[in-house]
Amino acid sequence: MPASSIQILDSIVDFTAKTEVDAITKSLLTSILELTPISEVVLLDYCSGLNPPFTVLGTNDNSAFQQENIEQVDALLEDCLESQEVTMHQAYDHTLVAVPIYYEKDEDIRGVLCGRAEQLNEEQLAMVSGLIHIYENYQQIIMASERDSFTGLFNRKVLTKKLDLISDRLAQAPAAMDSDLDQASYPWICIFDVDHFKQINDNFGHVFGDEVILLLASLMRQTFSVEDTLFRYGGDEFVVLLHPCTRAMAEQKANTFIANVNARDFGAAETVTISMGTTRIDKAHQSTSTLLGNADQALYHAKQNGRNQVAFYEELLESGIIKTFVAADDVELF
Repeated sequence: MPASSIQILDSIVDFTAKTEVDAITKSLLTSILELTPISEVVLLDYCSGLNPPFTVLGTNDNSAFQQENIEQVDALLEDCLESQEVTMHQAYDHTLVAVPIYYEKDEDIRGVLCGRAEQLNEEQLAMVSGLIHIYENYQQIIMASERDSFTGLFNRKVLTKKLDLISDRLAQAPAAMDSDLDQASYPWICIFDVDHFKQINDNFGHVFGDEVILLLASLMRQTFSVEDTLFRYGGDEFVVLLHPCTRAMAEQKANTFIANVNARDFGAAETVTISMGTTRIDKAHQSTSTLLGNADQALYHAKQNGRNQVAFYEELLESGIIKTFVAADDVELF
């Protein structure tokens, strides 16, 4: 039975009444189930560099797609990612559909909505696509609130969400077969701040200090890959979430950025330097607060031992220079 105009309007009202990403996701799934013949639906987050690359963001049923042939679902997702278009596969007695999702313009696919129905005609498929477009547009509005208003980088709230998402994804991943950590690829979290930033503010004024912050944000965008995620953590403190890479590549990226900061002309201040603390994100790290605490310990060590350098938490821990950090919200204290 075709959806009525009232139903469609109610769905749009429901979308625009929400202010949280999770609530908007739930509204999207509910609208698709109510306005289209789709009876099972799942929304997947997608990140190409992680294993597994998909994480479930929402579903109408805990059993959704469990009865589906996994090879058929994999083939559907693969075709959707390759074509970057709405993809439909015909099964024995039903239809599978995958719709790519883009949270921001000119970006790669960030998610895929998969649905199962007895059949879908063009008008019904257009309804699904239209609901996805509303979802994407509203996601952009929500994401605007997740940016630091001064630098345009992501803010601290988003950092916590992304770390939680990565931790969930890694928890679902199979155990790594490669025991050589130097050759394995991991996400990395890097925290850095400006050396002697208070002196910069005291000597040249807060307006000049603000210019330093803006220049650093610009250098971050120029130096790091589009696959790396950039944050302003607060004040003169920043965070870079590195796309999965080896230990050597993480160090190279960190040192390249430090060198670029050293080479930049900061005007009256002449030279500005930064110190950075880095830690890898793996299955052993269970909480966001612990990850940030580990990176912060490495940052503290870098600042106490010469500044203008990067320190890696795992190496400091292995050498006995620092002790294991356990956040106050975990069971134990260090």
